[in-house]
Amino acid sequence: MLTITPLENTLTSARVAQAIRHAIFMGQLKPGSKIAQGLLADQLGVSRMPIREALVQLAAEGLVTLEPRRGAWVASLSLATIDESYALRAWLEPKAVELSVPRLTEEDLHGLRHHLAALESAESHNDGDRFVTANTAFHQILRSRCPWPKLQGFVDMLWNGFPPLTPQFVTQQMTQDRAEHAKLLQAAEAHDGAYAAATMAEHIRRSGDRAREHFRGLGWVSEETEMIAPEPGNQR
Repeated sequence: MLTITPLENTLTSARVAQAIRHAIFMGQLKPGSKIAQGLLADQLGVSRMPIREALVQLAAEGLVTLEPRRGAWVASLSLATIDESYALRAWLEPKAVELSVPRLTEEDLHGLRHHLAALESAESHNDGDRFVTANTAFHQILRSRCPWPKLQGFVDMLWNGFPPLTPQFVTQQMTQDRAEHAKLLQAAEAHDGAYAAATMAEHIRRSGDRAREHFRGLGWVSEETEMIAPEPGNQR
């Protein structure tokens, strides 16, 4: 039986999808296992409709396999799944940040400082949920002034999977993330897009390495692949 905290009936399918992702990433739902939709609905305290909508979203992300009239299964995930997700982020998100940082306003910088303080507070209280919320908000502001909407959309899609949850399941992730976010804030305050992009690429690469080791420990299958990411630029 899954150890998922029941949620309100007003829960949206997006939040249901987040709860299911968390169960997969924590090893509560194993790759290849069938998803008992009725049991899951009961545990989350919702109807079948948001469960079905969430599973469609997770299938689009590659985490779930849907078969008409048969049900849903956790996809046969491999470490290549993680490599692909983080490699794509390491290519795309730094470019969005590079274009955004020179355009950040003083209000944006105030928001970054606020969320960095929230990261520090969450780390000191070992509050993974609060850390994830502040982490996501920090990244959103940092790339918010990117003038390329398609690039923004691609990065948003990649954020639906692993990145928001890694501080909750990777040991010492909060401490490392907070330190790296401090460097990103310095780049933002200097309106230095190139330095921010290089720092972001390295931040994503390290996060991907740590996530890979976590899932290797859960028994995810290794394949003949490796994390491919841009070489970090010259940093100060």
